[in-house]
Amino acid sequence: MKRLVRLLFALAILLLLTGCVILSDLPFYTGLLRTHRAGVRFRRSYEHLALDVAYSDRTDMTLDVYSPAEPGVYPVLVFVHGGGWESYNKELFAPVAMQLLPQDMVVVIPGYTLHPNATYRQMAREIADATAWTLANAAEFRGDPDRVFLSGHSAGAHLSALVSFDSTWLAEAGRSPEELRGWIGLSGVYDVAAHESQRQARGLESPIMTAVMEGHPNFAAASPISYTAGFGARAAWLIHGNADDVVPIFQSEQMATALEDEGIRAELIAYPDAGHSDFLFGALGDPEAIVIHDIGRIVYE
Repeated sequence: MKRLVRLLFALAILLLLTGCVILSDLPFYTGLLRTHRAGVRFRRSYEHLALDVAYSDRTDMTLDVYSPAEPGVYPVLVFVHGGGWESYNKELFAPVAMQLLPQDMVVVIPGYTLHPNATYRQMAREIADATAWTLANAAEFRGDPDRVFLSGHSAGAHLSALVSFDSTWLAEAGRSPEELRGWIGLSGVYDVAAHESQRQARGLESPIMTAVMEGHPNFAAASPISYTAGFGARAAWLIHGNADDVVPIFQSEQMATALEDEGIRAELIAYPDAGHSDFLFGALGDPEAIVIHDIGRIVYE
């Protein structure tokens, strides 16, 4: 943990000194450090959690389960973290559970193998295995297996969408997307080719995304929007900031339209003046944040 803090701090300083980040970006990095520290304290003090649980014999990655303190049977949210398919870990997002537990739900945060050690196929397979484990074991942690929601932010939204829409991944694990109550995507990439085109228009390259998706010819196969006809969960919610300049809101707008064209209930929730990650990282220190209450509302609909 201390090593991660040092690395994040060093990264912030390096980016500043090399001109890759301006002073106005520093609140993001300092907020990231505060988030990490809050998560460490929470993981050390909260009693109703299971850490580093093995979820598949096909990977050495693990997951964390956070349960409400009060007895009961609760909906379950599986949250897949982002980080451009190459960064972060499940421990950094412990504050997601910290803020969502008061909304009365079980929160599962899986780890998954990152680039360059995996492409999207292994990542999606691991998220599918973590989801299958959750469906099979939710009741042990006071979760309702009939009310499991798969969700994710950014790269995590992409991976969770693949697992929710393309039944191949959960079928490998002996389960089906039809067992999910719904999917919640936050600031996700759902059409890889369209995202690359948008970046190219701004003079940006996407070598990591291209490698993760196994090259340009495979972009369609790696895009959740290619599988909307096979979506088996009962509903989808797409949360996005309308000022997101990393993954523009067009991705969620296009995805919502594609789902609705298939007769699937899809709700687009746009946050005015919100960027790619600020509404999420800001929420990790603010229990009254709108995204916290929106997710709470969704899992109890």
